[in-house]
Amino acid sequence: MKTNLTLLLSAPFLLAAAGTAQAQDYPTKNIQIIVPYSAGGGGDTVARIVADRLGEELGQQINVVNREGAGGEIGIDEIARSDADGYTLGVFGYPDNFVLEHTRDTSFTFDSLDYLAAFDDMPMGIFASPNSQHNTLEELVSYGQEHPGEMIIGESGALGLLHALAFAERSDMQITPIRYSGGGELMNALLGNHIDLASTSSMSHDPIVDSNGKPIGFAAEERMEMFPDVPTFKEQGLDLVMGVSRVLVAPAGLPDDVREALVAALDKISTNEEMITNFENSAIPYRYLDDSAVNEMLEKSNSVLMPVIESNLDQINGN
Repeated sequence: MKTNLTLLLSAPFLLAAAGTAQAQDYPTKNIQIIVPYSAGGGGDTVARIVADRLGEELGQQINVVNREGAGGEIGIDEIARSDADGYTLGVFGYPDNFVLEHTRDTSFTFDSLDYLAAFDDMPMGIFASPNSQHNTLEELVSYGQEHPGEMIIGESGALGLLHALAFAERSDMQITPIRYSGGGELMNALLGNHIDLASTSSMSHDPIVDSNGKPIGFAAEERMEMFPDVPTFKEQGLDLVMGVSRVLVAPAGLPDDVREALVAALDKISTNEEMITNFENSAIPYRYLDDSAVNEMLEKSNSVLMPVIESNLDQINGN
């Protein structure tokens, strides 16, 4: 009886020890990163750069899976509905999820995800077509105010439209927005002179300028080191700061030890020189925010974006 009692008493401790050992072994199999966009774009590029280094650090292969569609909604929804076990992660451009949540009937909310890190900071910009007569914000706004609704601005994605509407609202212009299915289609429309302006991120600078398009300004706090000749809107008298930051997320509810393993690995690779060089070579300005910093940034950004969304909701839903 004594032996049996000892075994019975020991069983819970053995099970607990086994569970601890199993958690400490994370990861024990391949991990996937879901990207809610097509291959080749900025979010996909960031995911693949990070996946290489993070996989090496965790000792497991990380596969990037593209789940494009519905402006990112399909892929973000799949991330949010996945098991919170550390084997499904996601990378997308914030604030796509926040804008989608407040402009569509999504099954996910901001709190459906656990935000582990951010890797870049790409301000939105306004670019004029090669044939445009406008070279500065002052020229553009003057014309737009004198010809309400005549100026056509293209955009793709939730943030592109939001930025276009905020730009028009704060410069007291009426514009006509046109939505394109992706950045490539938007670029072709601008460079083919089918639209007057494009609302897109700073990543589009080089291909637009190389084809004689004109950067009007960036919605950034200060000039980008990568593009020092492009002024900010603030410099030109327009108070508008808005951009995209690629975040690495997991479904909400990760076990503490799994989350700690991921956060520690992300912090460790954040200073990897090869990874940073890969960002620079892809014309993506590298800026790492750890789990604490990224959550602080997101909460602040949400409070700035919400009034813009609310004041333009009818136009967003009608576009």
